[in-house]
Amino acid sequence: MRKEIEVKEARVGMRVVELDISWLKSPFWRNAFTISNEKDLRLLEEYCKTIVIDLNESALSSTNHLRKRYSDEGQSAVKPGFSGKGQTKKSLDGNAPEARQESTEEVLPARMKLKSLENHISVSVEDVKNVFADIRNGNAIDSDKLKESVTTLTSDVLEDSGSLLLLSRLKEKEQTLAEKSVNVCILTMILAKHLKLDKRSIRVLGLGALLHDIGMLKVPDNLMHHPGPLNKSQRAIIEQHVVDGVSFVGLHEDFSAIPELREMIGGHHERYDGSGYPQGLKGDRIPFFARILGLTTTYEAMTRERFFCETSSPTKALAKLYSWRSKLFDAELVEQFIQALGVYPPGCVVELEGGQIAVVTAINPDNRTRPVIRILLGHDQSMLTSQPEMDLMMPALAHLKIMRTVETNELDEFELPEV
Repeated sequence: MRKEIEVKEARVGMRVVELDISWLKSPFWRNAFTISNEKDLRLLEEYCKTIVIDLNESALSSTNHLRKRYSDEGQSAVKPGFSGKGQTKKSLDGNAPEARQESTEEVLPARMKLKSLENHISVSVEDVKNVFADIRNGNAIDSDKLKESVTTLTSDVLEDSGSLLLLSRLKEKEQTLAEKSVNVCILTMILAKHLKLDKRSIRVLGLGALLHDIGMLKVPDNLMHHPGPLNKSQRAIIEQHVVDGVSFVGLHEDFSAIPELREMIGGHHERYDGSGYPQGLKGDRIPFFARILGLTTTYEAMTRERFFCETSSPTKALAKLYSWRSKLFDAELVEQFIQALGVYPPGCVVELEGGQIAVVTAINPDNRTRPVIRILLGHDQSMLTSQPEMDLMMPALAHLKIMRTVETNELDEFELPEV
């Protein structure tokens, strides 16, 4: 049951489900969270006047004062929040075990943590897919779903960007616009985190990444999946998606209030040397956020299986971007992007000097050529019964050397187990 209360009535243990301020101005990374300490209370007092809590998902001790007052006054504790939307999923016993699990001061075991991150990606893809379906069908869209996805993924990126990148790379691909958009969102926010951008900028970049190709929803399916080179008229239809995307966000009240979204959607196909479209902008005339998005969308496209060109391994894609610095892309951003992902990004499959096949699971910021790996196949490239994870920065593992990246078109030659 939801109840709107004044911030002065907030207590540690309450489950907050809505604030009375803009999503971009919120000091909290998640839309819904449990007040876990006095710091959370001070932030609420600083930024908000009222909040909406879920009584069922709040610790009983934190709401006793409210329940007693409602009982004395004969009031119902049920009241819609600011959005008037339905209740969140109730816990079985009313003591909110789910809320306690999400506390920022608790750490989930590694396996559970990965499952949680994997679920966040899947839910985000499904939410974006549903929003895109509503747009195609001319229905009203739930922009809060996109904001929730960005908020969740932002929190994940800040906490463990390497694992999130690994999972997005290894996840079974559906080849949908929604999945592509979520992957671009993750990459964009990882770069934004590395650049030490502020919270609002990370969120705006994440939202812009989810919406960057929204104009493609007007492109016919047969053209979206065209297997060969496009002719002039077909290319014109494809390029129109930029203008259509800018028009869409301009007409939507929630999006039109964020000017950077129009810049990102309108500029993500511009290129540093002026060879891009639709305006042929050059250098720093391309808005900064659009330069970031142009880089991350290109990397995502090169490392994704597409109908009309060969897929590149992450390492090969980064090498191509490096060769295009100061030509197609801002040189400094390219170099920062490579630093953010590492020479061997998480999810990259590599061959060691002894012939073993391994997948990169994390980067080492102090030496990006010596990542953390999980060996999948042994010297004779037979499947290992156990798959040890090894930090190549450890002195005892100095003898292990990465010889090369296994290209995407080679992966079918190996029987790789599930990571």
